[in-house]
Amino acid sequence: MGTLHTTDGAGSPHEDPGAVAVSVVRVGPEEWAAHRDLRLDMLRDAPEAFWASLEEVRARTEQQWRQELRGPRIHLQARRGTEVLGGIAVLPEGYTPEHPIADHEIILASLWVRPAVRGSGVSRALLDAAARLSLDLGRPTVLLEVDDGNEPARGLYERLGFVETGVRHPRQAGGGAWVEYTITARDLLR
Repeated sequence: MGTLHTTDGAGSPHEDPGAVAVSVVRVGPEEWAAHRDLRLDMLRDAPEAFWASLEEVRARTEQQWRQELRGPRIHLQARRGTEVLGGIAVLPEGYTPEHPIADHEIILASLWVRPAVRGSGVSRALLDAAARLSLDLGRPTVLLEVDDGNEPARGLYERLGFVETGVRHPRQAGGGAWVEYTITARDLLR
């Protein structure tokens, strides 16, 4: 694990009391419990916003958690000291081997921030670190998918410059669709 990016959130905590100083780190297999706890919290908070179900995630073993953190997905966490504030996954190979992506693309998935620190710049810090990682990987095009009914997330991405690609994937459960968005990594950097 290493620190990828340090930020003062939405502003300096000295100038903006709502800002949260965070470090964004890549999560390794030795930190499987922190990753598991974050995933469980995000699925309890917003079960409809993610592909996985709470029951499936609860059933995973330590070995499965460690394997997930070995890749190919790269998991990042925003932290204040040892406190995990949120996370995001960077997928350099697509969702599954059966659904590859182009060599110049990455997919962002599972962006989630704890409710107590929403609006303080944690999402922005995670997205900034993911964009830098995208460029480091030589994959300058960033994709993500959002539930068509998740207006707060869609609004966030649109404010940051993401645009809809026109691709929609039907949701298996609950109806609706996943809406695909894109941006270049350089345009995502602040």
